[in-house]
Amino acid sequence: MDKLKNNIPHVIIFLLFGIALGTISKYLDTVSVVDKNWLTIILHYFAALFTRLGVWVFIATLIAAYCKTPIRAAIHTFVFFIGMLISYYVYSAYLFGVFPTKYFIAWGSLALISPLLAIIAWKAKNNVRLAYILPALPMGLMMSLSFGMGLFYMYLNHIEELMMYVVLCVVFYKNPKQLAILVALSICVGFMVELLSPFHF
Repeated sequence: MDKLKNNIPHVIIFLLFGIALGTISKYLDTVSVVDKNWLTIILHYFAALFTRLGVWVFIATLIAAYCKTPIRAAIHTFVFFIGMLISYYVYSAYLFGVFPTKYFIAWGSLALISPLLAIIAWKAKNNVRLAYILPALPMGLMMSLSFGMGLFYMYLNHIEELMMYVVLCVVFYKNPKQLAILVALSICVGFMVELLSPFHF
């Protein structure tokens, strides 16, 4: 019971973090680039970045990997996404007078499975044996978001997601052998995501 109470401040922090990022990302959607001054160009750059899946996978993976326990990883990641989604779509309703229920349900469904994915990310970071396999899942997804891949080609889509991939290599690094295995496995996972996924982000 005491451990649960001690975790409440952290839950509130991640909830507020999600609310803040949801609000910011929606605000960035409203920024006009007509002026073409340096500030609006920067804001538009971040608006485009926050519309892609990669940055959210990256943030969620970091939250989960550095929690003290898998349960905390699941809870913190979940409340982060709930805060982000609610603030984003409530702000959308405030701006446009319409609540996009269909999109909220679709992304909300992903938020519901985020605790399971967070536990996987936590074990990928903190379990010595699983560290040779599990990190390839978030890394492979990031690889697929970085590159357009097929059986006989590969080209860079987003350099930002490639940089996030490199950071994940550092996050999950144990030793050179483990990293080499993870890179090879993540490329395989990336190909599988590209070939089999019905969604392309």
